[in-house]
Amino acid sequence: MWKLGLRNLAGAIIQSEKRVQLLSSLVLSSPYLLNTKDALPGGRSSMNIYDPRKEEMVIANQGMMTYPSRYIGSSRGWVGFINSNDPRSLYLTNMFNHKVISLPPMEPDCADHIIINMSLSSSPDDSCVVAIKFLGGRMCFCRPGDSAWTKTETSSKLLDCSSVLYSNRDSKFYLTTFRLVSKLHFTAIKFDASTYKPLGHQDFPEVTYYHKFDRLKLPDLLWSEFELLESCFHTEHLVESPTGEVFDIMWFIQLSHGTNAVHWKDHHKQLKKEEVVKKTKRFMVYREDEDCYTYDIGDLCIFLGQSTEAFCLQASMFPGLKPNSIYFAAANHSGVYDLATDVIHDLPLTNTPLMWLAPLSH
Repeated sequence: MWKLGLRNLAGAIIQSEKRVQLLSSLVLSSPYLLNTKDALPGGRSSMNIYDPRKEEMVIANQGMMTYPSRYIGSSRGWVGFINSNDPRSLYLTNMFNHKVISLPPMEPDCADHIIINMSLSSSPDDSCVVAIKFLGGRMCFCRPGDSAWTKTETSSKLLDCSSVLYSNRDSKFYLTTFRLVSKLHFTAIKFDASTYKPLGHQDFPEVTYYHKFDRLKLPDLLWSEFELLESCFHTEHLVESPTGEVFDIMWFIQLSHGTNAVHWKDHHKQLKKEEVVKKTKRFMVYREDEDCYTYDIGDLCIFLGQSTEAFCLQASMFPGLKPNSIYFAAANHSGVYDLATDVIHDLPLTNTPLMWLAPLSH
């Protein structure tokens, strides 16, 4: 009996090793959801990965970093991280082949700022531009090999929570901006993009907002439905499809305390942060050159997440992915949102920092 047990154990180990090797070979052709964790005892770091095509977890030894690290964002399948022992140090890494690229040290006045997301103009090489958007009006730019970051900042509050996206089609960095919400429209408040260029470095791509989404029309809603959405915390995201079409996505997150709904303006009043539950309520997707909400993006699926540069894939090119859907990941709620039915299928990952990894060939 014990021999049979050993054979089963050995077989399980072999299957586990094959599974890890298979993950490494498939990384170029699949998106993954990274469940980021602190370094394990002994200085090794691990990663738990969710495969949305197979709808299963894959656990693999990372075997890369020998010190605790903090992940700051992902773009084009690459991950930015900071050495927790040296908050100014910043790196890019391919999580699967263990390649690490050093970036310039972060200036002291930036090291303590909250990072919204990171965007790469291409896969890392000498011509790639790395852009980091901070909470507030600050952005930093560099190319691998630069000795320092180029910093730019605006005092406008319109960009406090905006995220950044690089457009392959337009060769520009685009930012979202603050919107006024009415019963009929989301109206963008424009900012002066000329004040937001990286000073002294005209060879960096232009930074601006995407003007084709100035005014977004809400779908027909009952007043009660509008009041519910108006009470939700919402974020705005831009994403570019493989063919160059740009979509604007409004992400509505409902807040609650116990059995009571909480208005987003009131969630900080006399409530402990850890007692407020955040759950995705719905999404609204808009096509460029159309101000109306769309229920149909065809064979496409969109990936959104905290610290993740949004990306878009053709589902039929990645068997197992659901077309006309949004794959979203947040610390309190992750799932797949069906645009045609407004139905959410929850993913088995909650209460943990999550980050989507685009296919490295994307």
